[in-house]
Amino acid sequence: MFRLLAMLASVLIYASSAAAAGYPERTITIICASGAGGIVDVTTRIIADHMAKALGRSIVVQNEPGAGNTLAIGAAIKAAPDGYTALTLGPSAGVVGELYPKFSGDMQRDLRPVSIIGITPLVLLVHKDVPATDYASLVAYLKAHPNELTTGSNGRGSAGHLAGELFKKMAGVEIRYIPYRTTPQAQADLIGGRLSMMFLSTLTDSIQAGTLRPIAVTTLERWNLFPDVPTFDERGLKGYEATTWVSLYLPKDAPQEVVDKLNSAVEAALADPEVRVRLDNVGVIPPRNTGPDSLAKYLRSEIDKWSEILRANKDPD
Repeated sequence: MFRLLAMLASVLIYASSAAAAGYPERTITIICASGAGGIVDVTTRIIADHMAKALGRSIVVQNEPGAGNTLAIGAAIKAAPDGYTALTLGPSAGVVGELYPKFSGDMQRDLRPVSIIGITPLVLLVHKDVPATDYASLVAYLKAHPNELTTGSNGRGSAGHLAGELFKKMAGVEIRYIPYRTTPQAQADLIGGRLSMMFLSTLTDSIQAGTLRPIAVTTLERWNLFPDVPTFDERGLKGYEATTWVSLYLPKDAPQEVVDKLNSAVEAALADPEVRVRLDNVGVIPPRNTGPDSLAKYLRSEIDKWSEILRANKDPD
C-alpha cells in the first residue's frame, strides 16, 4: 500500500510539473479585491495588461469588492491551485485577520505570495474650514478639541482608515472616524465640509481650488505628485508610514514554476517604460523589492504592525 501511495504521489507531482511547464495554456483570471476604478483595480489592470503580453495569454480582471475583502480572499483560497486564478488586494492583506477573526481564511497559511506590484502614498487633506493651516497647528487643535474633528474612509481596513489610526496613535490625538460605503461618498462629504479631513491620493483639483489643504504625506520620502508637502516623518512622527500597497497571490498549492512565471511577468511589466509612465500618472510607485520572498516578509511586517494599532483602538467607529 505504501509503495502504491508513493507511486501515486510521484505521478501527481509529475503531472503538476508537466502542466506548469506549459503554463499558461488558457486565460488567467485575477480576482481583484476592489471595486472598479479604485487604485487597487487600476494598478492591477495596468500590470495585467503587460503581463498578458509577456505570457502570451489573456488575463481577465474580476472585481470582487465587499465584506472587508474576505469574499475575494475566500474565492482565491478555494480556487484550483493551477495558476489560472490569482488574487490582488490592497493593505487589507495585513489586517483581515485582526478585523475579521471569524473569517476562516488566513493570508499566510492559505495563499502563496507572488509579488508586490505597486505602492501608492497618501496625503492628509483637511477642509479649509478647519482652523489649522499646517501639521503643527492641526495637532495643537486636535489635542485641544479631542473627537471634535472627523475623518473617514471606505471602511475599516482601508488605507485611509489605517493611516488615520496610525496618526492618532503616534501623535496622541483623538479624531472621530466615520466609515463610508465608497470612497467617492467620503470625498463628497470632505469637499462639502461635512467631513473634516481624510487620507487620500487624489482630489488635486480641490487642493488647487483652495477647498482642501494638504498637511503631510504618508511615505518616508516626499511624493512627486506633492513635492512641496512634507512627510509625517519630517514633521516629527519618526517612522510614520502608511500606503496603499497592491500585491499578487496564488492559492497555496500552486506550483513553484507558476509562481516564478507570474513573478517574472510582473517584473517585466514594472521594468517597461510605458507601464511606469501609466503608473506614475495615477500616483503609483513601483516597489523597490519584488518577488515571493519580499512579499512574504512585507506581509508579515504589516500584520504585526497593524494588529498592534488596531488592538489599541478596537472600536474606531
